[in-house]
Amino acid sequence: MPNSCFNPNDLIVPMFDTNAKTMQLAFHIHPGQRRLLEYLANSKHLPFRDIDDVSRWCICWGSHCLLGPPPNTFALIEAKLNVIQDERLQEQRDCISVSVEKYVAQGQIEAACRLVTVSYQNYLQIPSVYWRTTWLETLEPAIELLHKHGIDLRVRLNRLSGSVNSKAESI
Repeated sequence: MPNSCFNPNDLIVPMFDTNAKTMQLAFHIHPGQRRLLEYLANSKHLPFRDIDDVSRWCICWGSHCLLGPPPNTFALIEAKLNVIQDERLQEQRDCISVSVEKYVAQGQIEAACRLVTVSYQNYLQIPSVYWRTTWLETLEPAIELLHKHGIDLRVRLNRLSGSVNSKAESI
């Protein structure tokens, strides 16, 4: 078993300094950044108790990185992509369920199933656990709508996720 030397307590940045002083900082952030902070604060594999803990850590880590050599341009773009990805998600959140609703209303059940199945396959390929889970959750209303019409896609989708996981393990 490899030793990663990772200590979760190293992520905790105290609110107060050694003289028991603290400062308050207020600034505006994108709603997607707030959702990311909430996700990190609520994740069970990190020791953060709340968004303030995550924010203090992000400020420490970000300032540490910025005190060094300038970041790689691609790394900066990837960091900004989290905000863009969130905006895209919010714009498209209901798109699939609305399309499935239209397909079902027209009696094109197989087209509705295919839309959800293909979207599910594509979303399974997202490398980030946060974004993969978030995009997969957007399919829930469409899956529920199909279920109300007597089509249970969950079995088919579970088989798909099993085959994707086995392909990933064989690589």
